[in-house]
Amino acid sequence: MRGLVILIAILAVMASFSFVALSISGNSEKAEIIKESKPLEFSTYTAAVCENKGEVVHCRDEFFVNCNGTVSKAADVAECEGIKVEVPKALGFATFSSDWKDPRN
Repeated sequence: MRGLVILIAILAVMASFSFVALSISGNSEKAEIIKESKPLEFSTYTAAVCENKGEVVHCRDEFFVNCNGTVSKAADVAECEGIKVEVPKALGFATFSSDWKDPRN
């Protein structure tokens, strides 16, 4: 009877160690997955879109979105990685002399 109790105690200790080992190895895998994720690259900006019309340059501001390195007009992008993109309704326009250069470039 004493031998049976010792055997059951040894099996219980081995089972406990195996549960602890499994929980430790499972947590390290989750930590590695979090480290591998890449941060989202998201930004918005305006740029002048210009057309030569004879002796003048007609320019208008357009709204652009940078979504993970891909630059598109905001009107062409509805969403970026869960971020909803809303295009402003009114953007400015201007007329310049033909030698005008956009200072933001």
